[in-house]
Amino acid sequence: MSGIEVLGPDASGAENVQRWAASGLPIPPSWRVSREAVLALQVDDLARRLRALPRMFGRQRRWVLHHGVMNPRSRRESLLKLDSDQALARALHQLFEHRPGPDHAIIQALPNLQAAGVLFTRHPLRQDLSHMVVEGVRAGAGQRQRLVFDADGRLVHRGDGSPALDRIVPAEALVTLGQMLRNRFDHPQAGEWVYDGERIWLLQSLPVGSLPVPEEAWNRRAGGALFNQALTPLWYTLEGRWLKTAFWWPLARRHGWKELENVEPYRRQHSHLYSNGLYFRRLAETWPAAWLQVPPAWQPPESLDDATTRRRLSPPRRRWRWALAVLEHRQKQLQLKHERAVGDRDALWHQLIELDRIGERLARLEGRLCYLWLPELSHYHAQPFPLTSLLTASELRALDQALNLKMGDRGKRDEGDTGEGPELATLRPGDDPVHASVQDSPSLKAVLEAAGERRRRHDPGDRLDTEIAAWLSVAKRARALRQKLAEQLRGWLVHAARELVSQELLAHPDDIHFLYFDELWILWMQRRIPKSAAGRIIAQRKVRYLEDALVGAPDWKMDRIGYGFGGSPSEPLLLGLPLVAGRVEGPVRRICSAWALNNIRPGDVLVLDEADAAWTPWLARASALILSRRDPANPAASLARACGIPAVWGLADALHGVRDEERVALDGAAGTVARNAPPGPGG
Repeated sequence: MSGIEVLGPDASGAENVQRWAASGLPIPPSWRVSREAVLALQVDDLARRLRALPRMFGRQRRWVLHHGVMNPRSRRESLLKLDSDQALARALHQLFEHRPGPDHAIIQALPNLQAAGVLFTRHPLRQDLSHMVVEGVRAGAGQRQRLVFDADGRLVHRGDGSPALDRIVPAEALVTLGQMLRNRFDHPQAGEWVYDGERIWLLQSLPVGSLPVPEEAWNRRAGGALFNQALTPLWYTLEGRWLKTAFWWPLARRHGWKELENVEPYRRQHSHLYSNGLYFRRLAETWPAAWLQVPPAWQPPESLDDATTRRRLSPPRRRWRWALAVLEHRQKQLQLKHERAVGDRDALWHQLIELDRIGERLARLEGRLCYLWLPELSHYHAQPFPLTSLLTASELRALDQALNLKMGDRGKRDEGDTGEGPELATLRPGDDPVHASVQDSPSLKAVLEAAGERRRRHDPGDRLDTEIAAWLSVAKRARALRQKLAEQLRGWLVHAARELVSQELLAHPDDIHFLYFDELWILWMQRRIPKSAAGRIIAQRKVRYLEDALVGAPDWKMDRIGYGFGGSPSEPLLLGLPLVAGRVEGPVRRICSAWALNNIRPGDVLVLDEADAAWTPWLARASALILSRRDPANPAASLARACGIPAVWGLADALHGVRDEERVALDGAAGTVARNAPPGPGG
């Protein structure tokens, strides 16, 4: 038809709709209408010509007119929706009668609509999230609803509209459209869509302009099993330095990462360790699992789940086991030397230096395990690793001893029996030397003495691939050595603190944990108090540390801005993945560090982000568990399966989106958590 041209799929076409259709995007039937063809006809005559166009949707056809960009600096087209051929003819006349005006316009035919909205392939406001956000309105309703899908296409947030948007528009159709847009464009997109009751259509798509690429990104949760809770200044300057000098910097030199020479891999903020995303961006070039530790803006557009890019599993190297055996032998020898050098000040300092050297050599091996191999193993296992593969033999015995404790055991203390086994009594809830053992922590002991009926069951289905089991065995052995090293370091610090307090260089023995290593050297070797470690400063560090340990910290720090997936207080339903079936109602208790373990009460629903394997005796007292990430190596997930604790995992906004003491109802089989559940009888 002269002046009205069909715009079919054409990869080299002049119009966006042609190129998009050629790439497989669901573009409605489109035409290009010239100015001359419109102005040559009266409105009624033009309407008759439009009515003669192929009718794709029966008699009830609607139109969309691309009205031109919204403003000179915008790439977004103004879309005018029209309900008849007559209305479209009138709108075309109005468009072309204005001077200056366009030479042509794009029109698209649509059926009657049931819903319409915008799909953001990445969160429009948050640099830390790879979630897809869909906003839409159903026909005849003015209330906008929002759906949020995670990177796996799983619905993790639903508004409270009635009926819900995903009841009108199939979630699968929205996810498919989002994946198509991600595959078609290199940059995050905002796609305007409509739904006709049978299929979804894309009207236009344009880059999201409100998402700058961060220059720097620091990730709190990239530390793996090494850094899973708040850490003191002294432990940061020890273990952080070990990994920096023994693992990260040699790795950068070996791979020729010139831009990372002398760049710090770690930073301590909010009393937590944050890892530098620059290292993980380079690491991901050869270890694809590392992409999960960089912000979405740094990730490649292709799928991160491409199995062809994964490393093939191979058994751990024999020399790694030999290196562990050598370090274990040195640690035992050093323990004997420590007992003989208690009264010699210089000899004691040399003991600390020896511990430091062992820690650095262990970090060389643990860095490879925790940052290279173990993250890759998780992609080969959809369910939690067996608890026996994550906990050391001592930790397993401590867990069983805790599960066997009863309220009646308290009476045994009158006869000089604490009721705990030796492993439980000496268990410390973290590697940081600041943590005391159970036998020295009455509040931690009291939680364990609460009545409980849990038992650890042996699941015959808990079988691991041989290579995965071998890697986990080496990692467990390395962690056991780290625990012994930290315990030995705690003994050294306790002795040193007593001496420094007696010399009035420290006000309290616990203050030694809140020194940086260089400050400890000045106190011990020069016997003077540095200005940076004055009593007031140490007190401030202690208060800040405890506050951060109880409250938690942002997941990310990007360009000095903190990010955490915070849920709305009014959000009635949190959506995760099923882990262990069971329905439980109870008050929420957020566990951000070992310092919150003594707050656990019978019936609590515990919410965790990361967990230390040593926490399992306390976590077993929970009525249910909510885990923010789907991590097979999380000991809390393995505990839930081993003890039959109802649990949900993969609930990304759990830790930041709930409040302590609020009541929830958890359905482990459905993977849902309903907030503000009414108290049960007598509750």
